[in-house]
Amino acid sequence: MSINLTKKQYECLIKALEAANSVYGILGDSVSDEYKKQSNEIEELTDYFLSLARDFGMEHITQKYKEKLILDDVYAESLDEVIDDYNNEIFWDELQTRLGKRDFERTITEAEKKEIIKNHGWYPDRIRELYEVWSKELEDNGVENLGILKDKK
Repeated sequence: MSINLTKKQYECLIKALEAANSVYGILGDSVSDEYKKQSNEIEELTDYFLSLARDFGMEHITQKYKEKLILDDVYAESLDEVIDDYNNEIFWDELQTRLGKRDFERTITEAEKKEIIKNHGWYPDRIRELYEVWSKELEDNGVENLGILKDKK
């Protein structure tokens, strides 16, 4: 089988492989051997495609390190910025979601419990209101107003 890629598609593939490598690499180091196996497979695939950089006129994005072809530091740093932006967005989204769910669980009614069961685990629309409350709070104040309540019993 043969796959033909344009230079633009090749560069897009390299970026996608690096993003996947970042995610699976972290999971492989901290979660499970299955993620580690997948991380190794993605790294092998990345190595293969980096070996084709010259064929696509993209050798400037690579450098040799200990006899291995890797991404050039400047290019890799530009991709790290994307991962940093992603992590930042995920942090705020996850924080808003977890706080909204926490508040929902604290105030859930019997009718809502039944609705969740009836809807196979889907939360009622009220949870979106709580997400919006937290979204606005976090957008306006970041984590400034978050804290730990002492002596709560």
